Amino acid sequence: MSVVNAIFSNLGAFLMSIIMTLVPYAGIEAPVIDTKKDECLFTLEMISDTHLEQTELLRPEFLKSGLRNLSRAKTDVNALVVAGDITNYADEPSLAEYFDIISEYSPCPVITAAGNHDIGHVGDRDVTNITREEAMANFIRYSNEYYGTNHEHNYFSMEIDGYTFIVLGDEVINGGHWDAMDMSPEQIAFLDAELARTTTEGKPVFVVCHWPVDDINGEDVIWPDSGIDLAINDIKSVMEKYPNVFYISGHMHSGIKCTYIDEKYDLSSVEQVNGVTYINLPTYGIVNMFGLLQAGTGMQLEVYENEVIIRPRNFITNQWFTNSAYTIELVK
Repeated sequence: MSVVNAIFSNLGAFLMSIIMTLVPYAGIEAPVIDTKKDECLFTLEMISDTHLEQTELLRPEFLKSGLRNLSRAKTDVNALVVAGDITNYADEPSLAEYFDIISEYSPCPVITAAGNHDIGHVGDRDVTNITREEAMANFIRYSNEYYGTNHEHNYFSMEIDGYTFIVLGDEVINGGHWDAMDMSPEQIAFLDAELARTTTEGKPVFVVCHWPVDDINGEDVIWPDSGIDLAINDIKSVMEKYPNVFYISGHMHSGIKCTYIDEKYDLSSVEQVNGVTYINLPTYGIVNMFGLLQAGTGMQLEVYENEVIIRPRNFITNQWFTNSAYTIELVK
């Protein structure tokens, strides 16, 4: 089923996702919401799908504007996640521009995952003439230069201020795919080993991957067959073995939705299934569907001693969507 067909087949949910989330929203001044508590231990900002391209001038400015606002935050921001599709056509100039922007403007470390547009979409509109393997190698090289690391694969883990991030990515097996991803058994074993190593202290551990998991966060309604095929790459059962796992994805261009839409239509920006918390981020660079349409949206995640609070926001306008916040209890 195409995205357009999905919208018209679920038109009521599509319209209600927009209307109910717009009323009410609050906060138009400070990038950090007033109700953020003093005892916050770690603050993570999250966006996805910046879709930079050389012939489009606004999206780089959207990204710069959001990063400037983070720099003006009243309290510290520890890290920023960008969950893939940083470019639109997997071209190296756009890839270089992205890493130049985050290097210059971000006040905190940026954890970046590769999406299908960063690898699978080589050759679209004749923008690039490289292979998917070459696009993946470009992404790994630029990531290593930014982090000062020497990762050999399109998956890795890193620690920021005591919190672990595990980044998963497409490995382009047998030529790869336009929209889907390939994961080797070695990558899934890596995920298992890293979760076993890092989930023993009662802290949240963040798994970052561009693709959502099948049938979660409304994937089966919003964009059927767009998620990770668990029959082939069963990362879900791996994550369910461990406590306090937060899976952060993008890809669906699904806008922020209030909790009412979650309850009525089972379409959620944040969903907990068998102990794993799944966060699906809206697109930052272009318009969204099944929720707030506007660009510039993402989420702020705040870690406390016994809970995590997730607050959707617009990084450009500094609007906060208080009817879309979620609180997740941590397992101690």
